[in-house]
Amino acid sequence: MKREGRFFAMKKTRRAHLWIGLIASIFIFMESLTGLLMNEPWLIGQTQGEGIRGNFQPGEFNQQFSQGSNSQGSGQASGQPGMNNNGQFQGRRGFGGNRNFNPGMFKGESQGMMGIIRGLHEGRIGTTNIKWLIDLVAIALMALTGTGIYLSIKVLSAERKRKNRSEDPSEVL
Repeated sequence: MKREGRFFAMKKTRRAHLWIGLIASIFIFMESLTGLLMNEPWLIGQTQGEGIRGNFQPGEFNQQFSQGSNSQGSGQASGQPGMNNNGQFQGRRGFGGNRNFNPGMFKGESQGMMGIIRGLHEGRIGTTNIKWLIDLVAIALMALTGTGIYLSIKVLSAERKRKNRSEDPSEVL
């Protein structure tokens, strides 16, 4: 009796693993593909300047932070967040009307964990350019998840055929 219970639990676990893996693989594949395209816009015929907000180039985040507007709208004068004439948010939480962070919002942003995370997204570790490694990892993830999706579909197809054969008495030899 114990043995049957373990078999049933293992069968359910494998089934859950198959479906969770299939669904997660689709999302990981999409994230890898879009990340690669953002990092290498020439793959879809764009130049570096066309998709600059989506390109993680060294120093880009720091440039965007330093371009933030120091002038706050009329809402700032009263101490309350508000909207400027263009309908852009003007608040006291470090946002300017150009939708960028104001300088100094993240004190010591080049240090600590946020600096490391930001550097990885820009394709660097410290001063070392690892953009090629990020691209290679994206390609590896696409290959890994693509083959996983293919194998999951093959397993599901084989299970469906086996189930149809067991239900169809005319195929019994």
